[in-house]
Amino acid sequence: MDLEALNETAMASAKRLGVEEAIVLSVTGKERMIRFANNSATVVKHVEETELEVYLANDQRRAIASTSNVEEASVKQFISDLFRSLRALPKGEHVSLPEKPSKFGPSRALDRKLEDVGEMLPELAKRAIEASLEGGGKRSAGVITASKAIFAILTSTGTKGTDASSAIDLNIRSFGDNESSGHGLSCSSTLSGFDPESAGRKAGEHAKSMETASEPEAGQYQLLLSPTVASNLIGGVASAASAFSVDAGISYLTDKLEKKVAASSFSLTDWGTIEGGLGGRGFDDEGIPTKSTPIIEDGVLKGYLHNLTTASKWKTKTTGNAGLVTPRPWNIEVGAGDASYDQMVKEMKRGIILTSNWYTRFKNYRTGEFSTVPRDGAYLVEGGKVKGGLKGMRVSDELQRMFSSVEMLSKEREWIEWWEVHTPTLCPWVLVDGVKITKAYD
Repeated sequence: MDLEALNETAMASAKRLGVEEAIVLSVTGKERMIRFANNSATVVKHVEETELEVYLANDQRRAIASTSNVEEASVKQFISDLFRSLRALPKGEHVSLPEKPSKFGPSRALDRKLEDVGEMLPELAKRAIEASLEGGGKRSAGVITASKAIFAILTSTGTKGTDASSAIDLNIRSFGDNESSGHGLSCSSTLSGFDPESAGRKAGEHAKSMETASEPEAGQYQLLLSPTVASNLIGGVASAASAFSVDAGISYLTDKLEKKVAASSFSLTDWGTIEGGLGGRGFDDEGIPTKSTPIIEDGVLKGYLHNLTTASKWKTKTTGNAGLVTPRPWNIEVGAGDASYDQMVKEMKRGIILTSNWYTRFKNYRTGEFSTVPRDGAYLVEGGKVKGGLKGMRVSDELQRMFSSVEMLSKEREWIEWWEVHTPTLCPWVLVDGVKITKAYD
């Protein structure tokens, strides 16, 4: 699919209708996937899809829609229908696109090995399964997905650009006796950075060690969060840093610019593109170049994520984080610490190690109050020594309180992205104090 030609067709149709402004964003993606269960492959799938997203603005009215029917006649009809809907809308707030076209760097090169990885997926799955068995698991299930995407943008003010990304990720759960389970994860923007053996081995080891797990006593504990768990919670911090969330009254970071919102050791940055990053691109949905945007520096909230509309309201500049509707992060980086994993465990007087969590839910977005359920490998630590596995518990806290109580961060960091972490996050192990633990079941 020629995305630039597709964009030109859509833009020409919009201009013939007399719109004041238009943005056309297209993406074509290819995904190869293998799913396995009970140590055997169950599904192999190859999907290719192209999607077109269009923004139209006219007479203080705005409309956004997308379509996956990209035949020329269908695109023209789609634009016409969208314009008809636009004219029926009430007038509202409208911020114009920059008059001067934006310029971007060259499109990122795709990992060619990932483009040809389809025939390798069964072997990669086999390696993960065998490693999980060696680690002590008895049966495993999971999925490996290899994908590439090419993006193209065109605006009515002349901004034009393309970018590309590639990624491969594995999620594997291993199971042992007594309903024990363990989780392993590996994700990378290159095939060389992908490690199915390590993910499989971790899943198997956790499944084995959790066979004798018991329920904890309710109370406050130190928690050592794996990059997988920490990334899930940090996603809530990045979401709260969207200026839209602040304006909508659903951010615990409201009215806290230049104020302390985390421990001095904690820093958080959003990157449009970053080496090793699995997400993002060189331009946002409004055709603005993306960049690095500090959110929290040394515990202090330094800024919100903006698109053109929120930036105008806040009398500042866009950060290149559009979302045509809401500003959003691209790739999240948590600053590294100076500790090793073993050092962090030794510092735990009465704590719990968490390796995976599901079902994070917010009781109150405005205060950042949440709860989450640890799964697949959790361990009681007393006096710096691991005492055994734990199960059947729930974690409850507030985001600001938790990240203000960070005691240590590891030197080692991992890229995390899976169904509980939507924005790719480069994250260390994080040791926090005073977190409330309750039993998940009465």
